Amino acid sequence: MLRTETDTPVPHRVILALACIPTADCILNQLTNGLHLYLGPVSLLQVLRTGLLLCFSGLILATILQHPERLRRVPLPAVGALLMLVLLLSKQWVTGGHIEAESIGAYGQMAYWLILWITASVVCVAPSQAMLLLYGLASGAVLTALSVCVGLASGGLNYYEDDLVHASSGWFNTAKMITGILVCGATVVLYLSSGRRRPWAYGLLAVFCMVSTILTYARAGTVALVLVVAWLCLWTVRANGFHQWRSLKWFLGLFLAAAIAAPLLIGPQNLFSRWGDVSEGEHAGSGRAAIWSIAADAYTTAPLPTQMLGRGYSAMSELLFREYGDDVKHTHNDALDMLLVGGVVGMGWLVSFIVAWSLRISSFSPWSLEGAAAVAIFVDYLCHAQFTGQLWGTDAMTYYVLALTSLTVIGCSRTAATRVRYAAPLTPAIANIQSRLDGGTQ
Repeated sequence: MLRTETDTPVPHRVILALACIPTADCILNQLTNGLHLYLGPVSLLQVLRTGLLLCFSGLILATILQHPERLRRVPLPAVGALLMLVLLLSKQWVTGGHIEAESIGAYGQMAYWLILWITASVVCVAPSQAMLLLYGLASGAVLTALSVCVGLASGGLNYYEDDLVHASSGWFNTAKMITGILVCGATVVLYLSSGRRRPWAYGLLAVFCMVSTILTYARAGTVALVLVVAWLCLWTVRANGFHQWRSLKWFLGLFLAAAIAAPLLIGPQNLFSRWGDVSEGEHAGSGRAAIWSIAADAYTTAPLPTQMLGRGYSAMSELLFREYGDDVKHTHNDALDMLLVGGVVGMGWLVSFIVAWSLRISSFSPWSLEGAAAVAIFVDYLCHAQFTGQLWGTDAMTYYVLALTSLTVIGCSRTAATRVRYAAPLTPAIANIQSRLDGGTQ
C-alpha cells in the first residue's frame, strides 16, 4: 500500500502550538504595550517572537528533511519575500556600511509572519489540522474583541480623542492593526459554525467581532467590514447560502439590527465623525492623501537604481518624516510601501503575493463554503492593504495567511474528494440500484 503525506502527519503538538499563537500574541502584545515590558532597546514580545522565528525555521527544515514531498507545499511568494528582505538588508549594508535598527525591526516583523505562513503550509496537510488552526484564530479574534470592549469601558487606548470620539483599541499599540484581525476572525467564526449546533451562538460571536471593529473607529476596518458583509450577501443569493450556512442567517439578521441600533445608541454625529475630513484635500484620511502624494512623487523623481531596488524601510520613514512633518513610519498603503522600500522588485513581489492567493482561492470554487470565507478574508486584506497598510503588521498578516492556508487545505481536500467520488467506477450492486432508479424516472 502506498503511503501518502497524510499517513505520516507531523506531531499534533506542532499544530496545537501554531493554533495557540493568535491567543498568545493577543495577550502578550497588550501586556508588552500596556506595561512597557522591554529588555533594553527591544520589547519582550520581540524577544519571544525572535525565539519563535528560530524554532519554526528549524521545524520547517526538519519537516522537509523528514518528508521531502512537503517541499512543494512551500509557498513561493513567501520564499520570494524572504529573498527580497535579504536583498534589502544587503543593499543597505553595502551602500551605508551599517543596517538601521528600524529596518531590522520592520523586516523582522515581516519575516515572522512569513515563517509562520511557510510552517502552516508545510505541516498543515489534513482538514482536521486546518480546523484546529481556524479554532485558534477564532479564539484570538474573540479575545481581541473582548479587549476592545473592556478598553472602551475602562479607558483603553484611544487615538481619536481629537475627533471627540470615545473609541477603543484595547491595549494594543494601534487600532489599525487589529481591525483586520476582527473582520477575519468574524469570518472564521462563521465558517466554523457549519454543521454545528446552536448556529445563533456563532452568529452572535461574529457580530461581536464586527461591532468591536466599529468601536475602534478605524476607517479601514469599517470599509472592510461593509465589503465583507456585501460579499456574504451576494454569496447567499448566488449559492443559496442560508441552506448551506445556517449561522449566516443569524449573523446577517443580527448585523442588520446592530446597524439600525448604532445611530440610535451612539448618535449619527459620533458614528460618522471620523469621516468629516474626506473632502478636505491633503488632510483627507488623517493626512493619507498628502502622504500618498509624497510617496508617489518621491518614487517617480528617484534615480533609476532606487526605483528598481527601493530605498529601504528606514530611508522611507526618514523621507516621510522630513516631507510630512510627523512621525509617520510608512505610507499606510502596501503598494506605495513596496515601491519605496523595494522598488520594482518589491512591487513585483506584492503583485505575486496577491495573484498567488487569487489562484489558490480559485482552485476551489468561490461559491463553496470555504470559497466564501476565503474571498471574504481576501477582501479584508485588500481593503486594509489599500487604506492602512498591513505588511508590517505581524498580528494581522498572521491571521490572513493562516486562515487562507487552512481554508485552502479544506477546500482543495473537498474538491479532490468530490472528483474521486464522481470518477470512481460503480460497483455491480450500486450500478444495479442506479439502473433501477433510472428506469423508474423514465
